[in-house]
Order: sequence, then C-alpha cells, then structure tokens
Amino acid sequence: MNIPVVARWALLALALLQFLLAVRALRRALRARPGGRTGPWLDTADHGLGVLLAVSLAAPGAYEGLALGALLLLAPVIVWKGVRDVRARRGAEAATGAAGPAPGDHGPAVGAAD
Repeated sequence: MNIPVVARWALLALALLQFLLAVRALRRALRARPGGRTGPWLDTADHGLGVLLAVSLAAPGAYEGLALGALLLLAPVIVWKGVRDVRARRGAEAATGAAGPAPGDHGPAVGAAD
C-alpha cells in the first residue's frame, strides 16, 4: 500500500491522540464502580485498537496484516458500544415515558376553548 508522507504524519498524529484518549479512558475504567465498568473498558479498547490501526497504517513496510487484525478486533467493540447505546436510549425513553402519546390520545381538540 502506498501512503503519502503527509498522510503518514497525519496518521501518527491521530495515533498520538488515540493514545491520550486511551489513557484517559483507562483511568476512568479503573476508577469505575461495579456495574459501570463496561462502558469505560469498551472506550479503552476502542481507542487502544485505534492506536494500533493508525500506527500500522502509518508504518512503512508490510504491516497490513496488523491493520487487518486491528480492524477485526475493533469491529465487535464498535458494534457492542452501539448496542449498549441503543439499549440505554430505549431504557431512558421507557423511564421518562417519552414513547409517545397513549393509544387513543389524539391531543387537544381542534377549536377547543382554553
């Protein structure tokens, strides 16, 4: 794979940013209480694998296998985070009753006097 030098530097800068985010997420994961640890650990895995992916793409040589491995490990982490977000959003909607109007409730009558 032929990646221009400017793109390599951009990937290395991205890897540095991902590393800093991984350290931050790791600190949150280590401080988390039981029952709230999965999200920070998923964030740590996401950013850590992002570092591996960016460095493997930026490094000259035959590191395409490493990039593929990082992508294969990153895919389930991203899917798991998405599923957790959707479930949390649905749980929040159910808790607040924001599911919409009750059946048979059509809102205020048109032309009703207040």
